[in-house]
Amino acid sequence: MKAGLANSLSKTGLMIITTLLTGAATLTFANDTEMAASPATEETAPYTVACEETAGNTVCKVDKQTYIGWRTYHAVCHVCHAQDAVGSTFAPSLVERLSVIDEARFMDVVANGYSGQIGVMPGWKDNPNVNKKYNELYGYLKARADGALAPGRPKKLP
Repeated sequence: MKAGLANSLSKTGLMIITTLLTGAATLTFANDTEMAASPATEETAPYTVACEETAGNTVCKVDKQTYIGWRTYHAVCHVCHAQDAVGSTFAPSLVERLSVIDEARFMDVVANGYSGQIGVMPGWKDNPNVNKKYNELYGYLKARADGALAPGRPKKLP
């Protein structure tokens, strides 16, 4: 597909068209954007989240692993990817990115790093504060990407 046509279609439109025509599960575009066709379902979700409205505020509680993921993210990743994983001027929104890439790709990028059009993400495979918590980090970010977890500090489930 020519770059002009690709730029004129939305990323979601490209994903839908390509998935319908080819049945492809993961697509990589010229601008390094990756898209996956299948979001997590409740029975395969790597997190447990319970949210409720209290006095006009959403209060979410998460399982221990997801809470550890939140702590890990806010100790290491938020410096570039911003609070609540919404992205910055030099690092992408992980809320958007995790809704379109699979777990294997996430694990690879976190371990080995990534060079994109704007910047370079370091690999974390040699950092024990991160490399032992990949699953927890993925669970937290996947909960945010799936819309199951609202922004802000979650509370722990009993």
